[in-house]
Amino acid sequence: MATLFTEGFVKSMVMIGANEVGDKTFFIAAVMAMTQPRSAVFGGALAALALMTALSAMFGYMVGELSGSFGAGFTDLVAALLFFWFGARMLWDAHNASGELEELKEVEEELAAGAGKGKGKG
Repeated sequence: MATLFTEGFVKSMVMIGANEVGDKTFFIAAVMAMTQPRSAVFGGALAALALMTALSAMFGYMVGELSGSFGAGFTDLVAALLFFWFGARMLWDAHNASGELEELKEVEEELAAGAGKGKGKG
């Protein structure tokens, strides 16, 4: 029993770690560490990751319980609809995202101006 738990735990942590490396939160933390105290950025990012992991585990547990009540077919249908909804929403946002390039240029200019201040110690 302990071997199954350990195997599942390790696989979950590897999957979470691999997904977080390419996540935009990772890049935001890296950018923030250039201008904010690194220990505060690390603590905030670690707390956010722990909170999201706990919320995801609770949500997964609730879905598992609902699956037992309503059946696996219903859970699969709801999951498919949610994937479709979020995928369509992302495509819609990407199609209508014209102002984000201007915001990106502003942020890059602010970072370039603040890069020489050296606040990133911590």
